[in-house]
Amino acid sequence: MVAMFDRWSQADGMVMLWALEDGVEHACGYDINPGEAGLWILNAMYEQERPTTHETHDERHRRRLAAGEVEPWRFGDFDERNHPELKVPGGGLGWGGHPGPGWKRLRWRELSERIGDSIVRFDHETICPIPLRHAFPSVRRDGSWPASIQPPTEGSLDWESFRALAGVLRDFSGPGTVVYAHWCEVITTEGFTVFEGRLADLETLRSLPLDRGPSGRPLPFGSSPSNLWPADRSWMIYTDWDLWGTKVTGPPELLARLEADEFLETAWLPDYRAMLDKKRV
Repeated sequence: MVAMFDRWSQADGMVMLWALEDGVEHACGYDINPGEAGLWILNAMYEQERPTTHETHDERHRRRLAAGEVEPWRFGDFDERNHPELKVPGGGLGWGGHPGPGWKRLRWRELSERIGDSIVRFDHETICPIPLRHAFPSVRRDGSWPASIQPPTEGSLDWESFRALAGVLRDFSGPGTVVYAHWCEVITTEGFTVFEGRLADLETLRSLPLDRGPSGRPLPFGSSPSNLWPADRSWMIYTDWDLWGTKVTGPPELLARLEADEFLETAWLPDYRAMLDKKRV
């Protein structure tokens, strides 16, 4: 039975066959041009206009945990209080967004110029130059970001970047264009899931209900899609659960429009397969 959710309907997984055949599956999404140089949208991060603390995210969390202001994170027999070696880096998973009054946008390039770190790393710890949580090691203290900075979230475009991307895609392909949105099993816990809809309704994906198991309790998807593409396959959006950025594959005109968008921060990142081959020599 095909599930219907207002403007979106659950599609047959066969519509993904081309991506499975032509692409490479990573921790989550499918990259149809694996390793090749590409345009990446960098997840937005923010900093306080007037920093109010010198704590790290981990120090603030430990202080609030000791004061009973927050509940410890538990999973089965795991209790974070029994693992003081684990650090809270800051950022989090899934949808992110502007923290509210008193915060301003912090561009990756601005932070890079400020502290001297490149926006991506390629060394013995990071095997490929793509947007990862290992970025900007100089800004972290004991594995945690300053609490005055909200670093990017993993595995999803932030809400403001997603809305900006949606606008560019509609202008390029047209609001009536049929598109497919795929979430991997890491997110759904029920195998990969594909929905069919129109570009005009792209923002409504955030509130699309997801049935998570036997409880039957509908919950919204916690992230932007792992993959998004039109019926004619002229472009592909790839977001992986471990990344701080989203790769866009498509016509040069589309990529140029994304680069020109006032909100989106983009970066052309190199073909890391060639870099890996060079590193092995």
